[in-house]
Amino acid sequence: MWPFYYKELLKIGNPKSQVGISTCWTICDEIIKEIPNSLYAVAGQLYTKNGLNYMVRNLLLNKNIRYLILCGQDRGGSGEALRELWKTGKSNYLHKEIEEKALKNMIENVQLIDLANENNGNLIRKAIEPLNQDLPSYGKTEKFPEPKERGRTDLLCHFPTDSSVFKVRGKNVAETWLKILKNILKFGDVKETDSMKIKEILNVTAVVENEDADNFFLPEYLGFNEKKLNSYLPQILEKEKFDGLHYTYGNRLRGHFGVDQLEEIIKKLKNDRNAREAVGVLFDPRVDVKAEHRPCITLIQALFNQDKLNLNVYVRSHDMFGGWPLNAFGMRKLQQKIAREANLPIGVLTFISASAHIYDFNWEEAKKIVEKNSDRSFENDPRGFFKIDIDKENKKIKAEHFSPGGLSLQSFTQSVETPKAALELARQIENSLGISLTSHAIDLGIELQKAETALRLGVDYVQDQPFLF
Repeated sequence: MWPFYYKELLKIGNPKSQVGISTCWTICDEIIKEIPNSLYAVAGQLYTKNGLNYMVRNLLLNKNIRYLILCGQDRGGSGEALRELWKTGKSNYLHKEIEEKALKNMIENVQLIDLANENNGNLIRKAIEPLNQDLPSYGKTEKFPEPKERGRTDLLCHFPTDSSVFKVRGKNVAETWLKILKNILKFGDVKETDSMKIKEILNVTAVVENEDADNFFLPEYLGFNEKKLNSYLPQILEKEKFDGLHYTYGNRLRGHFGVDQLEEIIKKLKNDRNAREAVGVLFDPRVDVKAEHRPCITLIQALFNQDKLNLNVYVRSHDMFGGWPLNAFGMRKLQQKIAREANLPIGVLTFISASAHIYDFNWEEAKKIVEKNSDRSFENDPRGFFKIDIDKENKKIKAEHFSPGGLSLQSFTQSVETPKAALELARQIENSLGISLTSHAIDLGIELQKAETALRLGVDYVQDQPFLF
């Protein structure tokens, strides 16, 4: 019956062995193919920090395991979390139901052999061979209660909304990410997948406007630093395969199909900056329709518009908490490379995430991040602003639409003799497609109603100021 948790995802070796192997993000098969299965009891990947719970639970159910090998690429920070647990005896990622006394006993009796970022199976085998695997068990099995339903009641529900297409916009990756998380937590449909729950919304279109690709904005709440980001960027930019990974986006874009699609995109844009075929495909139907692990980013397209080189990225399935920020920084760097080599100014980066989701073990942390860091400052509408005034003599409300740069675009008037004059004028403005932000629409509605009220009462009206009776 052991391992009890996620047995179907683990590689089972010798039940008498006292060694467990964690390969973090690296494909487990790539490492253990060089290691005789007689040398280990179980091996598997530790994709996420949340997976630490089930590794620990499995260890506490088998006190015969006395060695834990940490190896492979630590892309998700799970290896760092494991190392921290062994160092301090505590972890913010562990279920509260796992008793501290049991953890202390496990850490004292299970030796963590730290081979972090080592992908060479032969070297790992050589580290295992000298180990004494005749040690006594260090106690009876311990099984702790399953965690209570993860996420508060409000996170297990969702507010009513459109079933598809959510647009968010931010100056940089970090700001845009907060808005994405907020939308998914509020409107995400709860689903069961891979023995976990997710909150999911469909077709999130996230626009990053001004992220400086030479000086990324990396606030602490993103959960990674410049060093980790720089170690990830080659997987987006370089064509070579990386040992131990099922795929990289750089290889799929530049090497997998036998053509460097990035170079072809740059050539097309040099010849014709308005080319609409500057497309890169990352999904290979010959292998991906049946593969266990397949690319999430499936297509990119560079488009020159409004005098700038913009990049669209289409993603079939997107972990918006654990994956989106790194993906966004990587694609921004790729966009910069295209723009520079095509000698074009860089524009916006747009991600279209078909299945945009957050796993249940990240719900609470995502909620805390949003609540602590969301910016409530005023946001300018990219479609411009409105100047509202009244004509007392002719009893009319006037609204003039200006571009963000202050150029007059269109004017609207409405007689106050009309029933619900402010509402009628608001409908004219809505029909003109002059507003794109909900906050702008609310503010404009307030001002139009104030203008109508001022005319009906015969008092002065000044936009954004209270009445002076």
